[in-house]
Amino acid sequence: MSILRSIPTVVMLVALTASSGVGQVLQGPEGPIEFIGLKRWKASALLEAIQQTAPDQPLHACAATMKGELGFADAGVFGYLASTTSGSERYTVIIGIEDRARVRYRTAGRETIALPQAWQALRSVADEDLRALGMARELFDLRQDPETARKFAELFDADLAAIEPVWELIAALDGEQDRLLARKILANDASWRSRAIAATVLLNFGEDETAWHDLVAATVDPHGQVSGAATSVLRSLVQMESGRTVRWDAARESIAAVLDGTNPFAFQEVVRALTATGIELALAKQLIREAPDLLLAHVGARHEITRQPAIDLLKAVSGEDFGADPEAWAEWLDGSREDS
Repeated sequence: MSILRSIPTVVMLVALTASSGVGQVLQGPEGPIEFIGLKRWKASALLEAIQQTAPDQPLHACAATMKGELGFADAGVFGYLASTTSGSERYTVIIGIEDRARVRYRTAGRETIALPQAWQALRSVADEDLRALGMARELFDLRQDPETARKFAELFDADLAAIEPVWELIAALDGEQDRLLARKILANDASWRSRAIAATVLLNFGEDETAWHDLVAATVDPHGQVSGAATSVLRSLVQMESGRTVRWDAARESIAAVLDGTNPFAFQEVVRALTATGIELALAKQLIREAPDLLLAHVGARHEITRQPAIDLLKAVSGEDFGADPEAWAEWLDGSREDS
């Protein structure tokens, strides 16, 4: 089977002209490269700025440089690997958000919430082997398919034998008291490790729509380990809870922040979750009208895996199918405003 997973990767950019944010494909040393979301920057100037600002830093870390040194409000770097008849191919996508008004991370809590004994073992994993916890979370939906899980683990240079015990620790925290504690910690705890564990525990609660709400809210957590954990759990829940319906009005603020550009690393997974769980059409239309730019930029991406979640959401909400045509979708959005 074809193996495809998004991972951080080394990025090499070449000159581009500024655009309205839709993707342009480049050929780099390891495969195609696409940059979406730029409006004011020319990529050639951006590349030069990255190299001058951080000459010794690998380019796969350019998102941090873009945000910390070059004035970007937010950024994301994605690498995709796919098996082919001639080997493997890498495709890189970089997303840049230039307008700070579009980025709205939530404020972390200030409490210190005691973890019960049943949570302590998972906390120990977070303290001692954060990568093992992340891989267990990322592959949680594959627990019943060990052969596929092993293939993905090997792709990430991970040992399935080290992941399986962590699966057991996660799966044991499936009581109502665990769900309520996870909610409380995500909203109020000052420890990012505790918040990341709480997001992980919500893998057990895909049948409860509040878990989906809490996870989307956690994708705009100010700490990357927490937002990354929540994004990973959302990805697994979409796989495990096919056909689940969720009412999303209680998570409106968090969804709006992600659609507008807060944490580009979470964008595709949040969009997939909204589509898979049948977001209410009226709410979806409102959210898309309020923040269409990044969604339309994804529609215009050349990379199919990057653009398809955005197209799927627009098709589900509109009942139309304009494919990978951001201008046609923009016209539909204008028309839907007039029809409201």
